[in-house]
Amino acid sequence: MKILLKGFVADGLNEPVRSAVLIDGENIAAVSGDIYGSSAADKIYSFKNEIIAPGFIDVHGHSDISLLAAPAAESKRFQGFTSEIAGNCGLSVFPLTEKNIDHLQELYAQYNVDLNWQNYPDYQHELAKRQTALRLFSLCGHNTLRSAVAGYDKKTLSAGEINAMTVLLADALQNGAVGLSSGLLYVPGCFADDEELIALMRIVQQFDKVYATHLRSEGDKLTESLETVFRCAGTAGLKKIEISHLKTAGKNNWHKLPEVFSIIDKQRKNGADIHFDRYPYTESQTMLSVILPPPLDTTSDTEVTVKMRQEDVRNSTITSLRQNKNDSDWTRYRLSGTSHPELKKFIGQKFSDIPLDPAELTVELLRHDATTATISASGMSRDNMVKILTSPLCMCGSDGNALPFDARYGSVHPRSFGTAPEFIRILLENNISIGKIIYQMSFLPAKFFNLDGIGTLTPGSKADVTVFDPENISSKADFANPFIRPEGITLSILNGVAEFYR
Repeated sequence: MKILLKGFVADGLNEPVRSAVLIDGENIAAVSGDIYGSSAADKIYSFKNEIIAPGFIDVHGHSDISLLAAPAAESKRFQGFTSEIAGNCGLSVFPLTEKNIDHLQELYAQYNVDLNWQNYPDYQHELAKRQTALRLFSLCGHNTLRSAVAGYDKKTLSAGEINAMTVLLADALQNGAVGLSSGLLYVPGCFADDEELIALMRIVQQFDKVYATHLRSEGDKLTESLETVFRCAGTAGLKKIEISHLKTAGKNNWHKLPEVFSIIDKQRKNGADIHFDRYPYTESQTMLSVILPPPLDTTSDTEVTVKMRQEDVRNSTITSLRQNKNDSDWTRYRLSGTSHPELKKFIGQKFSDIPLDPAELTVELLRHDATTATISASGMSRDNMVKILTSPLCMCGSDGNALPFDARYGSVHPRSFGTAPEFIRILLENNISIGKIIYQMSFLPAKFFNLDGIGTLTPGSKADVTVFDPENISSKADFANPFIRPEGITLSILNGVAEFYR
């Protein structure tokens, strides 16, 4: 089928101009003002004020399993995302071995998907069988890679174990994985030393791919964590680095952003290709277990659930939380997800507003199922967020999953449904031009991750298109009601197949 789109075209590199895009099957046949008056198409759509742009690319997603359960990917497509980079924060769903399969199967239990593959090609084959409405590219996660070789125990890996990891990583990259991600805050990635990371970075550099990292600290040790990444990358000769959801967490760290930008600028001047991603919200979301005291803070979530069912551990944890968390902490924390049947009603509320002792509430949530217990936490600066979002080095990343418009797979952060519209709206409010915004959301990520055929509207490229109204683009999703479709997205096309959202 041939489709002709007429209106203001922003091709990913230039500012919008009145033009037309001709789609022939799965590809773009022509982009030109000369065909504006053409009638040589099966469907012709004319737009007055909307922008015709390349399909948006979500560079930081976690749809690895949710997309198999919800292949229509409504939360992504209704935002204008046609592609996603998954496998972030060190968590991919490959490689799978007997040492990590049971843990990951339990982690994703709510999706009722059988993890019946071992490597990246087999996983991609499973995606293809579901005919998913989203292009999914994936990073190989360091946490999954490490657990495939050495499980989830706290240990320094032997030379043989590190070598086994490099072999598995090279296989994934050779077969199409777009890079390596790390989540150095989480088990077992938090146990890695520099030697382990450098060995893996060398493999990434050999394939000229991306290393994306959730830093060890995004707050008190932010600059030190950043410097460590760059030092290791320098030793490995690694050039392409993405800082995941860049932030300055905690009011005491808000002043660090100029230094962070300076550190990044210095590395770029020395030849490194560094970018970062960010979602347009000042509340983060992560696993509830991260607030636990040592040694539980370095225990896997499945093991946390087991331990919270032991009376002595339960009591000692409650005591520790009461001693080490104050009223301001519980005011910052918001319950964003749980499968607990009696506590689901509190999702979206701050711990300080829930009529239960917060320490006891925390333990009960973890005792029921730590793998589904999540919190959001305030403590980020809006001014800093805007400075990060409006940087030309920033790419749009939701940190969210592909989901339907209901809570069948649990409640979520509003970023899962509102990131792209809010990203665009904030940049427009801060005088960033439409051409530059589309560049950040399409061409830049496609170029950075070496994604051929997408990210721009040019003859021969894939027919992935998003049409949106810059005057009305916004999201009304919040923590109490995250499953709300955004406004201002008119049309989404993937592989030449159009979906209208008016």
